[in-house]
Amino acid sequence: MEFINLGSTTLAAQYVAIELLRQIQSNKRSKLGLATGGTMEPVYAQLVQLIQSNPVDLSEIQTFNLDEYYELDTESKQSYLYYMKHHLFNHIDIRPEQYNFPNNDSVQLEADNEAYDRLIMQDHPINLQLLGIGTNGHIGFNEPGTPFDSNTRMVELTNETIQANARYFDSIEEVPTKAVTMGIRSIIKSHRIILLATGEKKKPIMKQLFQMKYPDEVIPASVLIHHPNVLVVTDDAASPY
Repeated sequence: MEFINLGSTTLAAQYVAIELLRQIQSNKRSKLGLATGGTMEPVYAQLVQLIQSNPVDLSEIQTFNLDEYYELDTESKQSYLYYMKHHLFNHIDIRPEQYNFPNNDSVQLEADNEAYDRLIMQDHPINLQLLGIGTNGHIGFNEPGTPFDSNTRMVELTNETIQANARYFDSIEEVPTKAVTMGIRSIIKSHRIILLATGEKKKPIMKQLFQMKYPDEVIPASVLIHHPNVLVVTDDAASPY
């Protein structure tokens, strides 16, 4: 696991966006694992600009999002499908059948979760997985204590995560307490992983992750320690140095 501090939040987002573009250009059938949240907004803004400024064929790429709130209307402005459309999909030449999300409906949820795992691994794993990190070390919505061999499933969100997500809702009572998340098993099988952390709130967990020598399920992101191709990108505020 390699760490690099790029100084400014803007430069960190630009770098990640460039790596996403390079992956698409190097393999027009790329599978991209995508994340949401405030950290990723400048990444997608930069990626849109890059795609619009460069010759790139998006017709055969597939994207797989990490998570979606459980039983939240996907047309809601708080859904992650809406987030991805607003920040990326509506601004590039990509068809709805090319982007994938875990099903957040209670009907046949277990079967749908298994189908999502199969789809992720069909032909080959994700080529480039983009990750954020929670202040408690979660990746996706895999909260502390999640087994490293976990699959896509419905999860209960911790109070810390609910509090962190409250800024996207009118009140904390409206924040979903459950979500459906891609499991750590699928994440860790990705060929390449970039974890982006920005802002001073992420510094404590980044310091903790930087100092860890062995994976521990108490810090879900520590599963990345022994992955052969992981880059952790930070700005000054989140840097563990």
